[in-house]
Amino acid sequence: MRFFRTLHFLSIDVVLGAVSLHMMIFHALLHVWPRWEYDALLGISVYLIYGMDRQIDNLSADVSDELHVFHAKYRRVLISLMLALVCVNIVLLYRIEMELVRFGIALLFLLGGYWAAWVKGIFTSCWGSKEIFTAAIYSMGVLLPSTFNADFPFDLGIVLFLLALLNLWLFTWIATGGKPIYIQALIGLSLLGIILLAYCVDNLFVNSLFLFIWGIHVCIYYFRPRMSMRPWAEWSFVSPLIYILCNL
Repeated sequence: MRFFRTLHFLSIDVVLGAVSLHMMIFHALLHVWPRWEYDALLGISVYLIYGMDRQIDNLSADVSDELHVFHAKYRRVLISLMLALVCVNIVLLYRIEMELVRFGIALLFLLGGYWAAWVKGIFTSCWGSKEIFTAAIYSMGVLLPSTFNADFPFDLGIVLFLLALLNLWLFTWIATGGKPIYIQALIGLSLLGIILLAYCVDNLFVNSLFLFIWGIHVCIYYFRPRMSMRPWAEWSFVSPLIYILCNL
């Protein structure tokens, strides 16, 4: 359990979830696997974003949970690792299409604005607003290679955004309180999105995995709303590995 807890503290579960979702969606739409450069860029970028989030949290707020204590304790090591990974990403950018690089840079500027708004406390006036932007940036990053290479079904992007937002709102509510009616409405809306997706994307495997991710979060909300359940929720996003293994 300590091993998996360390992976969770390092956001490895989030990285694996983002990469496996990206690979599944790309393959479901194009019937080929994405280039390894796409996978590496996405995984490293997600790790860097979540790592920076933890460091900003530690600088801008008095947090004492195990996750943030871990990042404070190993701050120098983790920042050194992130700087090394930035260099790797720069090298990888030279190996992909320039148009995709431009979209990525635009997303990076959006991320910078999001961080600036966070540091200035703009999100504090409206519960859940920070998580909306986080889910939107996460979804755009995961879907960027697929939208660049294929005619992309809008409903699929909406479902991914809703599931990411459900994850964030659920554990924000557990940790700090808030508005459970928002979560209940989001549970219904995301289920509706998954049902509608079944008519747009004729892939039972993909729809079933989205439903599985949704079901894990619903079970946590109604039966065990504890922060200790967060790793289970994060690992549910890694379930597309089943699709990947079955289609190799």
